[in-house]
This record gives sequence, structure tokens and C-alpha cells, in this order.
Amino acid sequence: MLLSSIGRTLEVLDTPALLLDLDAFEANVQTMAKHLASRNVQWRPHAKAFKCPAIAHELRKSGAIGVTVAKVSEAEVMASAGIADILIAHMVVGPSKVARLAALQRHSDVKATVDHLDQLEPMGSAAVRAGVEVGILVDVDLGMRRCGVRSAEAAVELAHRVSDTPGLRFDGLMGYEGHTLFIPDPDAKRHAIGEAIGRLLAASKAVEDAGLPCRILSAGGSGSYQFTSDIPGITELQAGGGVFACRYYTEICRVEGHQPAIAVLATVVSRPEANRAILDIGRKSISDFQTPPVLAGHPGCQVLGLSAEHATVEVASDESLRIGERVMVIPGYSDFTFVLHDRILAHRNGMVEACWNLLGRGMLQ
Repeated sequence: MLLSSIGRTLEVLDTPALLLDLDAFEANVQTMAKHLASRNVQWRPHAKAFKCPAIAHELRKSGAIGVTVAKVSEAEVMASAGIADILIAHMVVGPSKVARLAALQRHSDVKATVDHLDQLEPMGSAAVRAGVEVGILVDVDLGMRRCGVRSAEAAVELAHRVSDTPGLRFDGLMGYEGHTLFIPDPDAKRHAIGEAIGRLLAASKAVEDAGLPCRILSAGGSGSYQFTSDIPGITELQAGGGVFACRYYTEICRVEGHQPAIAVLATVVSRPEANRAILDIGRKSISDFQTPPVLAGHPGCQVLGLSAEHATVEVASDESLRIGERVMVIPGYSDFTFVLHDRILAHRNGMVEACWNLLGRGMLQ
């Protein structure tokens, strides 16, 4: 049995350890929450970013209306922890999954998304058998060419079929402008996001003109929230991971005004050469998706690569990483780092203040 880390200083923690700087985290949360509130947009953070009900509750304290998830199993974790408003932003297909979705309705308002007629009858029948009603958003492809209907006309047809299916309730539309996140020029990015969201707004107008009110118009993520939230008509954004401000969001997506809050505590375990150090972390404890991790406070040290359990670091001549020294490493991508750990240690002023279990880790069904 693991002893509690609460009340312990960071200096005595074993490594690797996933850490959350509470001061930076809380500042990022307020930055995002205030930005959205000032534009009258509701906040439904995507919990795939952190897999943790405790963090979801922290975000709710700052105005989040609930969470977005990718899997029914994630919805089960969040519902069991008291999150009352959940959107599954993925297709729910298969007898087990639709039955579980229906059963969840007695505990939380768990909405689902659809993009094809064949998804409706199984979901509706499961809801009828359970004596419940499932809220549905029609997913609209905004240019990613992933899931989603391809036109406003298709959105109207599917929305009508949802409304006519016993056990289902049409609540609105959803879309994701994820293909715009990496555009470096802010003006070009704003234009691309405007075009993408324009497809969602056109679909919404067509659906409402056909007599079906769109109560929810859900879009966005952390990498686009500062632009998407400026577009009138969007009712909620799904930005989640930006509150951790890993390098993916700050360097690749160029999210402004957020400070790194997540790090993996690592130990220098080898100095095979004067210009090379090895840390006790690798791809099993930290992500280098899109951009390599960096050592906080060590600008002269560059992560050259990760293997399963090793990080190879190039060390500048003016750096003196010693064997046994511990370093904070900011991940390339926080989403892909959370899923590698069972818990995150939240700290302030050098001391662990909370230990939050990542109960959604491994929930893939």
C-alpha cells in the first residue's frame, strides 16, 4: 500500500512523479473561465485531457457546466463522482455501450453524439427499455474529415430522425475545428476557425429553420478557444487541456496567457559524457507528441530523445546536472502524459497539498 504523499515536500518524493503546480493551474483555470464568461460562452472541458474527477470538480468550482468525455467508461467514472452534465463527444455504438449509456441517465444527464442514421435505433431502443431519454447532438464535420455529417442538409435530416426516434431527444449540434490548431499566423488561424465554425452555424440555422431548436452548439478545444469563443452563436466550448499549459498548447497551438502547470519530476541517473545526461523517465512516463519535453529552469539542457524508460539530455557546458539531482520536466503533451500515471500530486510552496487519482485512466470502452 502506498503511503500518502500529502504534506510531504517535493524534495522527498520518489521519481518519476506527475506533479501539478496549484498556483499556475488555478491561474490558468481563471484565465480560461474568465475569457469564456466574458463572451457568454459556457465551459464544458474535455476530461480526456486529465481523466480525473477531482480536477473536473475543481473546474466546476470555476464555472464549468460539466465535462466532455470520449468514452462511455469515462462518463461512468465522471457520473459516479457526481458530475451531473456529461457529453460523450464520440460515437456510442454496440449493444453494451448503448445499454450503459441508457443506464447512466438515472445518475447524470449524459448526452451522446451521432452522425449516421444507423446509430439511432439501437440507442433509442436501449433508452426505451430503460425507461429514460438520451439527449443527442448531431456531429457536423467542420473540415477535419473525421466524424460528422458533411452538410447542413444532412444535419437537418439527421436531426429530424433523432427527434422522431423514441427514447432520443434532439439537443443541438457539435463540431470540432481541430484542423486549424497548428496554423502559426494568428490572422490566418482566426480566418480558418471562422470558416470552420461557419459550417456549424450554417447547419444550426438550417436545423432551426426546419423547426428544431438547437439548444446546444458545442465546439472548440484549448488550441482554438481564444478565437472560437469570439464567434457569436456558439453556446459552449470543450477546452480542457489548456489549463495545464504543456508545450503542445503553448508552443504548437500558441495559446496565450497560460503558464506551465504540469511537470514530471525526474532524477538524473547517469552522466555517460560531459555533454550528456540520462533521466529516469521515458515514453512510459512522459509524452513528446509534437514537441519534446523541456527541463524547467535548465535552458542549457535539451531533451534529445525518449526511449521506454530513459530520457537522453544534451547538457550545455554551463550546466551541471549531477547524478541524483532531480529536475522538473514539462511534457510535450499533457493529454498523453496523464494516461501514463495513476495519480497526480498537486503542490504549492514546495509541499504536496493533494493527491488526485486519475480514475479515468485505462477507461477505453
